[in-house]
Amino acid sequence: MFGKIKKLVLGGEKENKVIEKMREHLKYVKEANELLKVMIEKDDKDLAKEICEIEKHGDVIRRDIALYLYEGAFIPGLRANLYRFAEIVDEIIDEVEDTSIAYTLIPKLKEEIKKDCLRVAKINVKMSEDLIAAFECLQSECELKDRTLVIRVREEEVDRIKGELYKKMMKMDIKNYWEGEMLSNFIRHLVNISDLIEDAADIIQILNVSLS
Repeated sequence: MFGKIKKLVLGGEKENKVIEKMREHLKYVKEANELLKVMIEKDDKDLAKEICEIEKHGDVIRRDIALYLYEGAFIPGLRANLYRFAEIVDEIIDEVEDTSIAYTLIPKLKEEIKKDCLRVAKINVKMSEDLIAAFECLQSECELKDRTLVIRVREEEVDRIKGELYKKMMKMDIKNYWEGEMLSNFIRHLVNISDLIEDAADIIQILNVSLS
């Protein structure tokens, strides 16, 4: 069922614009995650501003996609899932923004915590690339199953790292409640990015079935 799929057939100008906008949307997912990785790696909290700008651009793209679909791009049976995909992609960018803002509110990360957070951030970048590759399977002959399997494996790796992070946090000396709360909030947002990317990959699989 989730092997090679038919192309997402383009019927006209609106359809071409939807695909173009979705590719742009996915590019912003990757760019935002790359900035977040550098932000953690270099402890550069100013990069949150750039991520917030990307989030604004993502909102505009989601609205553009909705408008083209409302105007009749693609057959009715595809529109709902295409828009749901755009929504989830936008949620990924929102989550990266929330993660970056949460990072600006915490003190300097301890090295053992930073190491694991950076591992997660790097995986999120790779998953962003995997998601782009999975989406392109809707426009070319490729094995979608292989693409989505990689995403699931990476998400499971993030879950394992999350468990390690929480164990380390339990042993940390926290100065006050709010310091612990802000650190927990940052990590929660960080690890949730991979969940949302996996959700987006699930919608691609649904679109695959619709095209079969």
